Amino acid sequence: MSDTEMRSYYGRPVLKEPVWKSEIPLYFFTGGLGGASSVLSLVARVLGNEPLAQRSIQIASAADAVSPPLLIADLGRPERFLNMLRVFKVTSPMSVGSWILAYSSSASSVSAFLNTIGRLPRVADLARMASAVSGAPLAVYTATLISNTAIPVWHEARRELPFLFASSAAASAAAASAIAVRPADAGPARRLAVGSVLVENAVML
Repeated sequence: MSDTEMRSYYGRPVLKEPVWKSEIPLYFFTGGLGGASSVLSLVARVLGNEPLAQRSIQIASAADAVSPPLLIADLGRPERFLNMLRVFKVTSPMSVGSWILAYSSSASSVSAFLNTIGRLPRVADLARMASAVSGAPLAVYTATLISNTAIPVWHEARRELPFLFASSAAASAAAASAIAVRPADAGPARRLAVGSVLVENAVML
């Protein structure tokens, strides 16, 4: 029996391969890390764990600061990123994600800076809350982004990917924060890391 050879119209591939560069996987990681770290910072602040809250918002700020350059490097020109901020399109995951990234990055940077210098605590708290509110969608919007493609395996996993991205982001944020604080202050981060890994493994089954 001869092997079946798949052919496409005029020699073009049936599916267009992704053209993403290596910056995009890194962007997925830093975006998830930044978003989840900002949420962890707010939770730690509510629990009264100031060292964990401080380190988490600093990690969120650093990750959020790295994310836009990675995205711009993949797009090729800075103006392409700015063009996505000209119009807010609810139907475009890329447009929504760009606005979320810009908002979260600004909020986390303001909160981290004011907390570090010890000035304007109310403004720092408001910025921390804004960063946490936008951090949650920042950690998972990339799952929607890759699900909304013609790649069958990504599209078929559209219901599981948000949970996978969220748990992965939470595990990364928890691990980074646990490393950055004393063991006595890292309890909530350790518990979050363990819980996130369990959820991630359950999703992968």
